[in-house]
This record gives sequence, C-alpha cells and structure tokens, in this order.
Amino acid sequence: MGNKQKKEKHKNIENNDKNFHKGKKFSGKNYNIKKENEKTRKMELKEERELKYLRQVLAEYEFTFQEILQLLEWSQKKRKMYKQLLNAWEESGDIYLKRNGRYTLPEKEGFVKGEISISNGNFGFLDINGEASVFIPGAYLNTAMNGDTVLVRILKESSDGKKREGEVYKVVKRNRDVIVGVFEHNLSFGFVRPRNSPKDIYIPKKLIKGAKTGDLVAVKVDFWGDEERKPEGEIVSVLGSPKDTEALISSLLLNEGIEEKFPNEVLRELDKIDEDISEELKDRKDLRHLDIITIDGSDAKDLDDAVYVEKTEDGYKLFVSIADVSYYVRENSEIDTEALKRGNSIYLVDRVIPMLSRKLSNNLCSLNPNEDKLTFTVQMDLDKKGKVVRNDFYKSVIKSKYRMTYENVNTILEKNEESEEYKGLYDKYRKIGEMLKNMLELSKIIRNNKKRRGSIDFELPEIKVVLDENKAVKDIVLRSRGEAERIIEDFMVIANETVAEKLFWEEIPAIYRVHEDPDKAKVQALNETLIKFGYSLKGLEEIHPGKFQNIIERTTGLPEGYLIHKLILRAMQRARYANKNLGHFGLASKYYLHFTSPIRRYSDLIVHRMLGRSIEEFMNEKEKAKYGANFEAIASSISRTERIADKLEEDSVKIKLIEYMQDKIGQVYIARLSGMNKNKIFMELENHIEVVYNVTTARDNFIYDEENYKIIDKRNNKSYTMGSTMKVSVVSASYTKMEIEVIPYVEERAKIEETEKE
Repeated sequence: MGNKQKKEKHKNIENNDKNFHKGKKFSGKNYNIKKENEKTRKMELKEERELKYLRQVLAEYEFTFQEILQLLEWSQKKRKMYKQLLNAWEESGDIYLKRNGRYTLPEKEGFVKGEISISNGNFGFLDINGEASVFIPGAYLNTAMNGDTVLVRILKESSDGKKREGEVYKVVKRNRDVIVGVFEHNLSFGFVRPRNSPKDIYIPKKLIKGAKTGDLVAVKVDFWGDEERKPEGEIVSVLGSPKDTEALISSLLLNEGIEEKFPNEVLRELDKIDEDISEELKDRKDLRHLDIITIDGSDAKDLDDAVYVEKTEDGYKLFVSIADVSYYVRENSEIDTEALKRGNSIYLVDRVIPMLSRKLSNNLCSLNPNEDKLTFTVQMDLDKKGKVVRNDFYKSVIKSKYRMTYENVNTILEKNEESEEYKGLYDKYRKIGEMLKNMLELSKIIRNNKKRRGSIDFELPEIKVVLDENKAVKDIVLRSRGEAERIIEDFMVIANETVAEKLFWEEIPAIYRVHEDPDKAKVQALNETLIKFGYSLKGLEEIHPGKFQNIIERTTGLPEGYLIHKLILRAMQRARYANKNLGHFGLASKYYLHFTSPIRRYSDLIVHRMLGRSIEEFMNEKEKAKYGANFEAIASSISRTERIADKLEEDSVKIKLIEYMQDKIGQVYIARLSGMNKNKIFMELENHIEVVYNVTTARDNFIYDEENYKIIDKRNNKSYTMGSTMKVSVVSASYTKMEIEVIPYVEERAKIEETEKE
C-alpha cells in the first residue's frame, strides 16, 4: 500500500479538526509576553495532536522519516527541525526508531512506559493500569531512581498473569534532580547513599560543603551515571542526623520535591483577596436559617462540608453544602497553578502540607461555626427507600450552627442515659437532637442500598499516632469508625454520585473518580488462595463487587479475616482520576467523582467549576473539547500526587513508630500474625504496631510453609497461621530499612542469654 493510500485510509483517525495541520502564522515585531506565550501554547497543542495522530497510525504501520514528513504534511524545507522533533518524541518514549530506520510504537517492540517505584535500592516495580506489574531486578535498574518515568523492555512474560520481569532500557524523564541520602567521607572524596537507589552518588572533595560522615544530606545530581561511572553531584543542604525524625520527615518531602512554603507570587495574590463577601451574598440562595452543622474530627481545621437533614411526609430532604473554594481560587491564577502542582493536601504525622494556604484552608473557605460562608449546595429529596427523586444544585450562603465532632455525635447517638457525658452533650445540643436522629435513619437507608447493590466495605484497622508537644509519640490508638463517621461518609458518597450523574448526562467535562474492574488474572490468583482458607468466588467469568463483599462479611472478626481482607484489597485496581466516567467498582457505582473536599483536593475544585458552569451558562462544543483535553493531563497529574501523598503519610507514621520502638529492643510482646509474603511474616503487636519477621534470613527453628500460609516450629512441629498469636522479641527498629523487626521468643534461648550475661 502506498503512502497516499495509507493516508486516505487513516483520515477518519483525525478528530475532524479542520486546523489539524494549519499552524497559525504570526507576523510583526512588537509582541508582548502574553502573545508569545499564546503562540508557544498553540504550537505545543499542534505538536500534541500530531503525535497523537502519528501514534494511532503507527499502531498499524511503520514509517520512515520521509514518509512521516508526507503523512503529517511537514515542509521539506524544515526537515532538520522536524527530525529534532521526532528525536524528542523518541527520547520521551512515545515512538521507537528501529535499526532498519523505520519508526514504530515502543509497545510493539516489547517496551512499556511508566513511573518506577524502587524499594530500598534493591529492586523496582512498574505498575500500569489494567496490566500486570513489571518486576525489575536491581541489576537491571541501570540509572533509574525512584519516581522516574522509564521505558522498560519486557524480558519475561508471566505465565499466571501476576508479574512480568523487565529491565530499564531508558530513563525518559527524571522525577527530580535533588536526592536525599546519608553522606560518607572517604579520604579525598565522598559519596551519598540514597535509600531508594541502587547506586551511590559520588561527591568530589570541593563539592562536599562541610558534610560529615553520617549526616543526612540533599545532593543535586548533575550526572546520572553510566556503565562505567557512578552518578555525581554536589551537596546542597545538610539536613541533620539520620536518626532525627523531624529531619527524616523533612527529607521525605525534599525527596519528592515538595515545598512546605508557598511561592511569593501566591502570597502576593493572597494579600489581594477581598474578604468582604456582602455583595456576593445577593446572588446566592440564603440557607442561614437552617440548622446546618459540620461533623469532623476534633483536630480538623479545614472544614469543607456541612449537612442538614429534614424528615418529610415522603421521606427526607438532605442538604450537602460544600465550601465554595472556586469563588476565591480563580482559574489560571497563581494560587490555582500552585494548587494544581500540589494536587492535594498531605497529612503527615507531625504536620500538614496544605494544598491551599492556611488563609484559605483554615479561614476564608473553612466552614467555621457562626460565620457567613460561601458554599455550593447539593439539595436532594429522597423517598423512604433512600432513592433520590429530586435534586437541585446552587451557590449558597450558610452559617453553621455547631462545629460537631465525631466523638460528640457518637456519644449522643449511643444514648447512654446513665452517662454524665451524654447528659451534658444532649443538653448542649438539644436543638439538633432530632435532626441527628433523622441523619442516622437516612444514613442507614443509604448504607443498606449501597450494600444491596454490592458496594465493598473494608473493615481494616487503621492506627492513629498521637504526638505530644515535643512531637514524641504520646499514644497509639485505632481509628474508630462509629455512626457519625458513617453518616458523613454516606452523605458525601450520595452527593458525589448525584453530581457525577448530572455532569455525565449533560455531557459537561469533568474529572471522575474511577475504580476499574480488577484484573481477571489477579482475581483467579486470589481465588486460589481463598480456597485454601475454605472460601471461594463463584462464577469468575462475571466479576461483581458483591462477591467480594460477601467474603469480607463472612470473614470479619475471624482470625484469618485481616489477611483475607488485605488480599482482596491487593487484587483490586487502584482508584484514580480520569476525564472519562469509567464507573467505580468498589462502590458499585455507575457515576462517581469527588465534589465534597475542594479545600484539600484539586479534583473537587475542577468539579465545582464545571458544575458552576453547567448551572450558570451554556458551554459550547469547542469549550467542552478544550476542557476535556486539559482534564486528561490534570487527572494524570493529581493521580500521581495522590499516590505520593499516601506514601509520604505512611512513611511519616513509620518513622515515628520506629522512633517509639528504639528503646524497646529486646522487649517481649504478644503478636498476632496478620500477613505473609515470599520473604516476610507480618505481625501486629498488642500496641497495634506492625512488625516483620524475616523468616527466610532468621537463624532459628522456624520454617515457612508459603503454600499454606504457615510458619512451623521444627522443635515441636507446632504451626502458626493467620490470626495465631505468639510471643516475639524486638530485635531492631531501623530507619534505613523502614521497619521494626522481631523474632519468635523462645524461653530456652532467653535463659541461655541471661546466663551468658551473668
């Protein structure tokens, strides 16, 4: 087939954009910066469309450079410029140049592209939506660092669909150029050992900048290494001791390129915000007469949702009013740009890194009690069965009557009339007592509806670390999930679904919260494990969330329940953001997005803007297409920042728990077996801290039966499985490994050790 015929065949791939190959020409000399930026942006959009089209065609054919010139109607006079553009696309891993001089797609040649996660510098993983993850041995990481975007060559396909194996062929985008690690001095030079990297970073003597052996440092990498040389860089900051938890948590942020302080441009914009909202109130629905309340944790300062329920003859009226952040954060402002960059607030164990400055998050936008606040309200009429029969969406003004906490609402709802605490709270909040009762009624109806349709509800225990004024661990408690927490969860879910359904059917661009069906190979592997515990998923050809929920309900409270729930969770896809509605498997919901937390999530701010446009003015098809294209990139970005935030929050808690256990080496605890993988047994101590037993490396009398999820004491043939308890001794609490290690406690060994000490 000639090139002309190929081009004709693929005309339908172009998205009917009449200006597809027509770049607007600019003439004249006196252009301002805004015009120049607009010109650059148009060129970038043109190149994006051309790359998208080229990739669609390359999915079926291969082309030489000359054929691509003709296909994309590029000028022969600008061959050199277009060759550079193709080289850039090849470098970014979007296309691949074969040895025969023809371009194709990398995936057709056995490559995959994605963001690499490296664990303790020993190996890496590439997770790709809808595909089996790729394991990368340490020897095949090449120069890749944690978080880099890489092109990986698949070396071994998995027979069971669980895991593939590959090597890093090329790093197409560095996640950052500043890396944190521990410095070591070596005569006339030094080197830094990063935690998540397989290679040390060489530091020339003149670039050590006063760092001493053992210091936690930040190093700027200027050469990433090759087969012969290590990466090289210079020390840019000495953070402190690697045993100082505050320095360690700060290093987590630095390692991800996250700044706690807001840029000066943002601060200047914040100073200009007009706090007088009196004029704005005239155009809003006034809900200040309603007994609207907020219900949050006692330590929350960014209150972004308020609720009101009224019982009617036909059912219930539910008002969910959300802080109208879009009023203060205008599209493309400096505040908006920084919010998008952050993507979400990060709740570390010892600090909060907010998406919006505290002037907005804790003051102007926060729905603090007895203050006039601008909100976006979703009003729903529900029948007695909990079905939304009528809804309305509007900008509003509220005045929250009470700042309720989960603890207080739970105490009131429990109605322990003998309790002095209950009596005091009931008297104080008598005015809303009846409404709280109605809220609970409605919540249970909504919850039962979710359960009937198959919504998955994991009951995995989660710990909360409480710090004292010196940021030392004061207490470790399990997070409670009482009726108050469930009420807010149920109301937020139904509000999110209602907004999602409206935007979907009106074809308004939005960012959806999607949770795709689990991979069939992973479900098959999960089922094989469940069978060993006496459970199974029936009819795997049709995967429905209710099947998983049924197993969860049957195993809740059982010794093996925790492991089974974890295994089910791991078989699920990770929820993410997308510019298309793909449904939410876990919630068994056809339409879902995030609308209810715009103070701390950028996705919700986007949804507010789009919902506002849908009720205020007409959006033409050109605008829809523009927003839809932008939202694809935004969804990808905030999905990534969410993953980073989750990992940072988890690691910050680990650091504090390791600090807490540092002076408890040698102490004996009762531990419950809670999980197993190829190398480690996970246990939970009586104080709720998770620890590991490295059964494959420990020199003791225990052997690991991986197939049957057991460890067996060879001396007496006693076996321990999920939910079993045993005595363990703490042997290490390592910041380097980021784990607390234990071994089974044996009385005889303890006596021998005591004798040796004497």
